[in-house]
Amino acid sequence: MRSTLSFLTLVFTIGLLGSSPAVAQVGGVAGTVKDTSSAVLPGATVKLSPGVASATSDSQGVFTIPSVVPGAYTVTVNYVGFSLSTASVTVVAGQVAHMNVVMNVATQRDDIIVAGERAHGEAESINEEKIADNILDVLPFEVITSLPNANIADAVGRLPGVTLERDEGEGKYVQIRGTEPRLANLTLDGVEVPSPEGGVRQVKLDVIPADLIESVQINKTLQPNMNGDAIGGSVNLVTKKAGDRPTLSLYGQGGFTPIANTRSVYEFGGTAGQRFGVEKRFGVMVSGSYDYNGRGIDDIEPVPAAAQLPDGSFVFDITAPAFRQYLYDRKRYGFGGSVDYRLSENSNLYVHTLYSDFKDYGRRYEYILGTNDIPAAAGVSPIPGPNVPSFTTEARNPDFQVASVSLGANHVLGTTLINWQFAASRSRMLNPIGGGESHTQFANTGSTSNCQWNSAATKDLLLPVFTPLCFSEAYNPANLQLQQIQDSAHGQAAQLNLEGTISVAKNYHIGSHTSTFETGFYLRNAHKFDDSYEIDWCPVNAAAAPLASQFLDGFTNKNYYNGHYPIGPGIGWDKVQSYFAANRGLFDTVSGPCSPQTAPQGGNNNNFDLVERVTAGYVMDSLNFGRVRVVAGVRFEGTQDNTLSCNCGNDPSQPNGGALTFPGKGSYISILPSVSFRMRLDSHDNSALRFVYARGLSRPDPTYLTTAVSVDNSTTPPTLTIGNPALKPEHGNSYDVLYERYLTPLGVIQAGFFYKSLTDPIVSVLAGPQAAAGCPGATCYVNTAGNAGTAHIAGIELAFQQHFTYFPGFLSGFGVSANYSYATSQAHNLPGRSDSPPLLRQAPNTWNISPTFDRGRVSLRTGLAYNGANIYSYFYTDGAPLGVHGPLGDYTLYSHFQVDAQGSVYLGKGFTATVAGLNLNNAVFGFYYGSPQYFTQREYYQPTYTFGLRWDLRHEK
Repeated sequence: MRSTLSFLTLVFTIGLLGSSPAVAQVGGVAGTVKDTSSAVLPGATVKLSPGVASATSDSQGVFTIPSVVPGAYTVTVNYVGFSLSTASVTVVAGQVAHMNVVMNVATQRDDIIVAGERAHGEAESINEEKIADNILDVLPFEVITSLPNANIADAVGRLPGVTLERDEGEGKYVQIRGTEPRLANLTLDGVEVPSPEGGVRQVKLDVIPADLIESVQINKTLQPNMNGDAIGGSVNLVTKKAGDRPTLSLYGQGGFTPIANTRSVYEFGGTAGQRFGVEKRFGVMVSGSYDYNGRGIDDIEPVPAAAQLPDGSFVFDITAPAFRQYLYDRKRYGFGGSVDYRLSENSNLYVHTLYSDFKDYGRRYEYILGTNDIPAAAGVSPIPGPNVPSFTTEARNPDFQVASVSLGANHVLGTTLINWQFAASRSRMLNPIGGGESHTQFANTGSTSNCQWNSAATKDLLLPVFTPLCFSEAYNPANLQLQQIQDSAHGQAAQLNLEGTISVAKNYHIGSHTSTFETGFYLRNAHKFDDSYEIDWCPVNAAAAPLASQFLDGFTNKNYYNGHYPIGPGIGWDKVQSYFAANRGLFDTVSGPCSPQTAPQGGNNNNFDLVERVTAGYVMDSLNFGRVRVVAGVRFEGTQDNTLSCNCGNDPSQPNGGALTFPGKGSYISILPSVSFRMRLDSHDNSALRFVYARGLSRPDPTYLTTAVSVDNSTTPPTLTIGNPALKPEHGNSYDVLYERYLTPLGVIQAGFFYKSLTDPIVSVLAGPQAAAGCPGATCYVNTAGNAGTAHIAGIELAFQQHFTYFPGFLSGFGVSANYSYATSQAHNLPGRSDSPPLLRQAPNTWNISPTFDRGRVSLRTGLAYNGANIYSYFYTDGAPLGVHGPLGDYTLYSHFQVDAQGSVYLGKGFTATVAGLNLNNAVFGFYYGSPQYFTQREYYQPTYTFGLRWDLRHEK
């Protein structure tokens, strides 16, 4: 408390200094920077000479240079893609000189390029990256919507050094510079966004519609005035805000995916905003979006294994392959709003809000073949797994919600700038167990299976061949009997964040060198819980349970997996539920496989309650020495955790669930220094060299902070995650070097090197299948976490962007945006192994190439994206059969190469028609153990084709 009061006293003192009477002896310069079409230009550099005073235009194109000695000055405005602008201004004591700067494109030939919507957005992003003190990548709205990005994650994945964790055909989590999703944080207009999922901190970016966002900022290096929990980087979503020109945009599109008998997609939304009043002080912007995606997925999931021969050697085998058909009805909608009021030229008050809801509903048909590949006479050691087929039908009903509202202001008092902001954010996920999954299981009435993997007929291990009996046995509903109904659609995981921040910056001079001292205070109180539970129902009389033939829903798919395998008939989840509702008395929670009940009503061993308080303060200083700018400082972050979790392991009367009576707590302080240098290499600031050092941290996930045990039924067999409250927070020191060159008419070249040294890295280790307490079946994969000692990651990033308007004729419409990243890493002292494998989620090669064409009314874009294979969980242990690259190697994500394209034609009267193709090459998603041929999941989505129409008021000007 005393430290807080001392800080507020300091803030008050600096504020008094900034508003002292001496300020009245000086004046100021303020204004806006726009292009010839009256569109604002944020990120413009405004310099005053003689002298070294400068400023940068904000998101509304407004700039302010305070505390200027009276006299005559020359104002120079620099903006990449536009000609240098100069003007004269006279400053009078006690007054602010106003000026409106209008920027012209570099040449007449370039006018149509820079005036175009996408190119205008590219110019904004390039200038924003240029003026940033840290290493920053910016993705503007115009670029986000110029390719068929299904959500924000898909768009961010096109930036340098960013790979994606995908799910259900879309990007889900971002992985920055070869680091796990948990090593990046997400903010919305600077406000921390809590995760809607129960056990993790990272936020699913597919929750947020792309059309609600004005731009995405990837902060690859930290500064003291940024939250420190971002070793990999920080993603900031910038919402739309009102500009000087009225905004009204409406759009709609629809299409289809030729999979699972054809699935439909459609989307619509709009944005409206304006500034009001003679001086346009009051601004309002609102936007909304709704999209439906009837996603279909063809998925096969065998279990690779190693069989031991009599001579002691091992051979590869495939057991218990699952054939899965997913039918999704993904509905995502949201709205954003922004209200701001300019109290004066030097003061602005604002409210920002965003709400998004994502219902990721779907159904799944799963047939598991009962392979029996171990002839007794062969003398081969048996491989664990079912020897009779089975069937599971599944309902997925997760409902994700993210909401945030913030109130803040910026005040310039003489040479002092004061910023403050208070915010509340809440995220929640309904039905979080197993990702929102409930299952109905059918057991085969037979006692054995004659199904075998036909290794002789298998020419491609990625398309294994099974004997015909496998399918005739597994796909016969007369041989499948209802065994269990797992009802997981109960409860929620949720988190509420309350946070506040205040910062004070003071401009001063050291001789002729300008400098800014800044200090700030931050407080975040987070409450996260999971109160979900599952009820398992089993037939009281298993022998009299109904057969699957009673629940057929008519689904068939002759083209499943491109016709390589049969699928069906469909056994419907909803038909089973109707029967269950009408015959509740025939089921209980203790018969058959329901005994003992794995998760009784009223609680389960995944439940927890976490209260976390983060208190932070920082000091930093920015100093200009001619062509060199230095920003240095330190941030102090204190963390206090208080948890309650299930007393399952300590209370014999409640082994699988119960009240949250097991307490836990922890606290620690992290000291996070940083320093950055930016050196201009030419007098026009068209090239520069950056050096950055920054320290960050990563707090353990809630699922590990508590003693909770969570079960994921989406895998076969299920995956059990066991908590580890003894985990230490992970820290990382990051070192960066970046060269940047800005090109005419509109482009940039960047080349950089980064190195991250990690201490106490948190790693997850997957083991099994094996019997374990809390496992809902006979065996489970078991996932545990620990601190691995040390690790490092290093890499390079290259980026190039340019419009070739200097080419002759038709060729002048071409351009390109491309980037390449290489990363390498090592983790040391992993449990059970003596080697040093790469870090989790570190892809060695990542690249994006986007050829562009803009000429007349036509705009064309192609996106080629590649993410290299990367380890999802460590699985290998020393001595495993066939080595680290064998079927018991690490659990690894396949490399991913995807081709997308979009074209648009301006029709006139504000209308633009678009046609797009997503995933045109039908890219595969999946996992393997050790080597790609030992796969445990490979699924396909087929291309999605859409056709749309957009109307924009700005085209009417």
